Amino acid sequence: MNLYPYGLKINPFPSSPTPSYADSQILGGRIHSEAKEAIVSCISDLYSKLDGKKPTDRDFRLITVIQDVGSGKTHLAYHIKGLPDIINNTVTSYIDLAQVSPRDIHNIYDSILGGFSANDIESLRRNLLYFMCNKVNHSGKYVRKAFNCGILDSLSGNKSLNRKVEDILKGEQKLNFQYAPELLCSDFSEIQIDIIRSLIEDRLRSDVSKIRSLEGVINSLSSITDMNLKLLKKLTIFEFDEFDSKKDSLDFIKAIINAHIPSAILILILTPSAYDEIKKENPSVFDRLEKANYKIDLAGSNTLSELTDIIFEYIKHYDENNLFSSEYAVQLEGKIKFVYDEFPDFRNVRSMLNIFYHASEEASRKGSFILDELIIDDTIKRIYPGSKIRGSLMNIPLSDFIKLKQNANNAETIELDIREAVRNLLTLTKYEGYVNDLNFDNSIAEGLDITYNDSYGSKIGISVVINDELTKTQAQISNATKSLNIIDKLVVLTGNSHRIFGGTSRNGNSLTTIVNMDNARILDLIYFNNKYKKQDILKDDLERAITLAHSIKLC
Repeated sequence: MNLYPYGLKINPFPSSPTPSYADSQILGGRIHSEAKEAIVSCISDLYSKLDGKKPTDRDFRLITVIQDVGSGKTHLAYHIKGLPDIINNTVTSYIDLAQVSPRDIHNIYDSILGGFSANDIESLRRNLLYFMCNKVNHSGKYVRKAFNCGILDSLSGNKSLNRKVEDILKGEQKLNFQYAPELLCSDFSEIQIDIIRSLIEDRLRSDVSKIRSLEGVINSLSSITDMNLKLLKKLTIFEFDEFDSKKDSLDFIKAIINAHIPSAILILILTPSAYDEIKKENPSVFDRLEKANYKIDLAGSNTLSELTDIIFEYIKHYDENNLFSSEYAVQLEGKIKFVYDEFPDFRNVRSMLNIFYHASEEASRKGSFILDELIIDDTIKRIYPGSKIRGSLMNIPLSDFIKLKQNANNAETIELDIREAVRNLLTLTKYEGYVNDLNFDNSIAEGLDITYNDSYGSKIGISVVINDELTKTQAQISNATKSLNIIDKLVVLTGNSHRIFGGTSRNGNSLTTIVNMDNARILDLIYFNNKYKKQDILKDDLERAITLAHSIKLC
């Protein structure tokens, strides 16, 4: 069996678009850790206030978690839900509002009930049944009738009742509920007794349609929350993911906030755009969100340091033999930086983890102990076929971009490549009527590579200065400006414009234009040049090439 990089037995990175429960137990990144601590602090604080006390409407908390898609909001919500300390003290219902349609009160309420774990529902059923059993000393007749106890059952006492409870939980017997209200009425309301019956008879969600109003839903949620605290000694958390500005969502959440359900915590997870829309659609709800007990913004979760820490955390979690050394960490950090710097579209938690999941699979197939640049390059080309580089005027495909980037890093050839690309680009613009009288004789003047006339008849000189050494760059540009006595305008194409040199043209005007070309424009030029030399310039490419020429002041 092939191992994964760094000697891992399994691929450490999640592969699904949304987090699974197992993956969510791993949490990396300073921003996410601070958010976690804030939410845990809120829960712990409320729990401590309710120790042995009857909750009031003051014992309600509201938390908002805000950031863009792919920032790890859902992962954080799942992580909080699965923390051992939280499981011991809370019952959590997670609701993905994106999956609730239509969002009427019945569907939302049904989703809330479905959001509770099977274990929490089973624990509540069990505790309710034993709660009724424990009434045997005071209401023995009703207990025995409720649990269908005969004469022989009465002789064995509590052992028989315990067995009856387990049989009911297994579905092998049923509770005779007509006698249950007598056992419950002193401790629970009528609404709660109805919910208890639905719960014990395992038809809690099928009874949703009986509720006629939003007020009825809120009363039911309050009743469930109260039972969780009374029987399980746990707070109730309602996590609403993908909360947005739809009217039904806003009305429902406003009702929950206004109700101040005792011993409950409401966590709303949304994007900044949704937050702005809520402000426009319902200022009243927005005002309540602004006054949340905790406003958690995951801004910064897409920074290089944060993403690196998250990726490292997954590896360390599965690194049983401590093979992921500091040396390997430094190497991998460089690879992460490469992806981060060159592919802005992947600068979020979800995209980065997806890339490194597939890269780990590729490394395992190749038997590579590390994630090297070649594996990451091949991975990006394979999982994003046909994707284009954002910001590229020439619409460069990812697969070509990676090769071009490697060539662009060659200091010995890059200036010659750019000079050739500019010549070919000007040749193309001449065919299209944008420039005239091209002259590629660089002996015209020192530092001058190309001259031509623009559409107004002015004589333009081009100097290509792509040099990493600042002193050489300055010297080249300085030499080029001396040509202004024979031309009307000088355009210097450079990757280093720390100092702008002037100069006076033969018309007495200071007309030196310094065009600082970033990596995107340099790669666009190289990509164009490759297509031009292959005679592969199509109509769309022609239009883009003219735009490229305009962007670097050639015409």
